[in-house]
Amino acid sequence: MVDKFLSVDDLKSLPDVPEKVIEIPQWKTSIKVKGISKKMQIELGRLIQGDTTDAFDYQKELLKASVVEPALDDEAIDILYEKDATIIDIIFEELNELNGIGSEVESALAEEFQD
Repeated sequence: MVDKFLSVDDLKSLPDVPEKVIEIPQWKTSIKVKGISKKMQIELGRLIQGDTTDAFDYQKELLKASVVEPALDDEAIDILYEKDATIIDIIFEELNELNGIGSEVESALAEEFQD
């Protein structure tokens, strides 16, 4: 058992979120992504539950929050969404794994797309 309790000063020096490089061999390139904070997780969850937002809004905001290199804005995401869906799905699978998001969220998104 550890004898030290976490302090507020300890919180400030803790690492924020993990980063990962996702290789995309089909495009002979890679992207750098980062995990999401609890704050961002809550904000994204509100998008899923909103009356004026849908799964696409959730995915766009997840990409903007998570993809570090290259940084993505709405225009870049629109261009990305014109590419091979299989590769885009691989990116989301990697982001879900990095963020510890399981099949419940994936099922909710799948249902949203079917509506």
